[in-house]
Amino acid sequence: MKQSRRTFIIKAVAGVAAASMLPQVARATNEKLSESDPYAKSMGFKLNSGEVDKAKYKRWTAEQQCSKCQLWGGKASDEYGECSFFERYTPAGGWCKNFKAVKNA
Repeated sequence: MKQSRRTFIIKAVAGVAAASMLPQVARATNEKLSESDPYAKSMGFKLNSGEVDKAKYKRWTAEQQCSKCQLWGGKASDEYGECSFFERYTPAGGWCKNFKAVKNA
């Protein structure tokens, strides 16, 4: 079957775009976020919610944990879950200043 040049170019551009997304998808599904990550530091991220600097983050409460955040994609029984904000895995008991409480939780 003969293919027009236009069809070939459209498919090639779509293929390149899809291939460029692979590193982001791989990172999001494989890496755990660390406190030493520069962006995590800027967001006050802690692996353990109890270690939050309470003087700096006055709105923090003990109930605020990654597992109770709208952006966390894990199940209640998961130790780690994918955070849509950081695009990495965060611990259920972690915290960052972007915490958004799950409604009706």
